[in-house]
Amino acid sequence: MRWAIGAALVVAMLAFGLGVYHTAGVLKAGGKVVHRPNEVSAPPLPGTMYVVQGGAIFRFQHGSFTQVTAEDGWMQPAARPGDNQLVAVRRQTNSSDLFLLTTGGKQVVQLTRNSTPGPAEGNHWSFYPRFSADGATLFYDYDPKSGFNNYQVDLAIYASPSNPDSRGSLQWTHPNDYTGGDVYPVPLRGGGLIYVKYSIDDSFKVHSQIWLQKRAGSSGQALTQIELGCTQPALSPDESLIAMVCSGGSNQTAELDVATFDPTTLTLGSPATLVSGQLVASPVFSPDGKTIAYLAPSTPGGQFQLWTAGSSGPASVRNITKDLGLDSTSPPVWIGG
Repeated sequence: MRWAIGAALVVAMLAFGLGVYHTAGVLKAGGKVVHRPNEVSAPPLPGTMYVVQGGAIFRFQHGSFTQVTAEDGWMQPAARPGDNQLVAVRRQTNSSDLFLLTTGGKQVVQLTRNSTPGPAEGNHWSFYPRFSADGATLFYDYDPKSGFNNYQVDLAIYASPSNPDSRGSLQWTHPNDYTGGDVYPVPLRGGGLIYVKYSIDDSFKVHSQIWLQKRAGSSGQALTQIELGCTQPALSPDESLIAMVCSGGSNQTAELDVATFDPTTLTLGSPATLVSGQLVASPVFSPDGKTIAYLAPSTPGGQFQLWTAGSSGPASVRNITKDLGLDSTSPPVWIGG
């Protein structure tokens, strides 16, 4: 019974609440007015960036934001390499699906159909889509459901051909029961997969680690120590660095750490802290790998804003926006051009 209670709390946090960041992000920022991104300007950044606020996707380019989708449950976009397409999650009350979109926000095709007639517990969820380096495969989270308990939602990472005319999917990971599952897939050019694996101890405390698998279905190996509490990995374009959010068990702050990564030996160096004292979320590297963008409040209890920091210390931190309310569960998409 105690395990069931603990599992229910963890599932609610991971699968539906999507973390403490969303809760913090909806609090009022000291009475400040929260603007839509297309109502403000900001210091320009190189390339093009996509961010999410209020269920809509916005493009940030040359210091200006342009809304590219309606406010209709959109979240977690990712860019298809070498193409003018995005994949994004559209979340509804009792399910979520993946869609291919043009970079202008037009729907190309619906990739999943997770809403079914009947009770809500029969529906499914898809989150965190990511393309492989060649764009041919799409990795994503999906809840396969337990054959004995439809209410058990432990997300597993799957891979499917990104061509919507192709069929089939392959389950890559097998999550620990009652943890909420495996999340944040980051495909490697050599064929492996980095992601976040959760575990729960005998005291019902949830732990997160950056994990690596060389092939689908393998047990994999931890890249970070359990006491660091690391999650939300981002890989530099040359695969030499991994940025991550590490809490050390705290639910009040989360620091931005970076570590060297060897894609040949698949080993991670010791993480070094770039940004501390903030509630950091959703890091992503710039196209040249020299800068990391991330989301964090500008003031305690405030809405999440866009920040940047140099990828090698000491970090030169810049607060890019000040009065937005960005979706902290949707990492920015940063591409060249």
